[in-house]
Amino acid sequence: VKEDILSRFLLESKKNPETMNDRYLRDIILNFMFAGKDTTAGTLSWFTYLLCKHPLIQEKIAQEVKETVGSCEKGQFTQFVEKLTEGALEKLQYLHAALSETLRLYPAVPI
Repeated sequence: VKEDILSRFLLESKKNPETMNDRYLRDIILNFMFAGKDTTAGTLSWFTYLLCKHPLIQEKIAQEVKETVGSCEKGQFTQFVEKLTEGALEKLQYLHAALSETLRLYPAVPI
């Protein structure tokens, strides 16, 4: 059984097809996508702001990325993306800590 939200909604739509029709499911998924986009954009904006305010942290993150993913020639973005695997992302602990601190200081959905 899949645990993602879309699979759960599809399973429920089979139980109650009149209420949970395709249009209803489409509206819910779009709502999640737009809400996620806004909170992600806000978090990344604060993260960028904090990196600008703390250049030492910015340098440590850049160094961690270079050590984990490896450096690429200037302009070789595709090469960088290919090296950015799930395993590489798991090793970026300093980046993870900086993002977590950003969320702590500036929560995406404030209480």
